Amino acid sequence: MLDKAVFELQYLKIEERFTLKDLFKGYEWKRMTQGEKSTLGTLFLTYARTNEQIRIYSSSNNQKSYSLKDK
Repeated sequence: MLDKAVFELQYLKIEERFTLKDLFKGYEWKRMTQGEKSTLGTLFLTYARTNEQIRIYSSSNNQKSYSLKDK
């Protein structure tokens, strides 16, 4: 699922904010268990931290959102 999330990044515009959930079709996200979503969230955050093209935002409830930086 991480590969799918990373693949979907190519369809986003620079500076467009998104959440991990936004990278999946509604039914795909709904079919994942809470444990799978949590694990995927951790994996994607690790990926984002090692990718210079992704900006990470945190909200007060520890939810993450992201955007792509301009090259």
